Amino acid sequence: MEKKSTIEDKRTQILHSAIEIFAKKGLERGKIADIAKQAGIGKGTIYEYFKSKDEIFSAIENMFVNDTIAQVNRLVNSNKSPTEKIEEIVNYSINMYEVMGDAILIVSEMWAQYSRGQRHGHKNSIFADMYSSYHKVIKEILISGIKIGEFREMNKDGVATMLLALIDGMIWQDVIFKNDEKFDQRKKEAIKSFMKGIKNVE
Repeated sequence: MEKKSTIEDKRTQILHSAIEIFAKKGLERGKIADIAKQAGIGKGTIYEYFKSKDEIFSAIENMFVNDTIAQVNRLVNSNKSPTEKIEEIVNYSINMYEVMGDAILIVSEMWAQYSRGQRHGHKNSIFADMYSSYHKVIKEILISGIKIGEFREMNKDGVATMLLALIDGMIWQDVIFKNDEKFDQRKKEAIKSFMKGIKNVE
């Protein structure tokens, strides 16, 4: 029997190979055989760990969402000021695609699939969990900032939702305007304007 650590290592190897294949070919055109070749293993080996391509896709989704939530919680549980925490969450989220590389392209397909399923009631969205977690964390930071006089009084739910929309918009514009210096400057100004808007100026 394989050790648990060995099984997890093999699963991770398969998932990272699948990410590369799906990013290049898309979810429909990416095949189990392609993933096996990328991972340097036999096609049959993949079926020892995953029953189907859909199961691989679901595992990638869970890995992405869980890693994102864990990272955001790590940023929040620091001893930094509310302003620093908000800025770190924004910068981490917007710059995430640089770390992910082509894998960010899979996120757009995941988002579309789950949005479609959620809208038509046949598949719950794992992204709803991620957005709910993000929203809760941001709202808690805003509340703490208001309590110590760092942020102005505001509708916390509305502002947290607006910040998430800003982050999403910046991520996808970053993908489109990759390495565009003018956009980088506009991005900095947008973040600066948001932070200025929630500051307590009294």
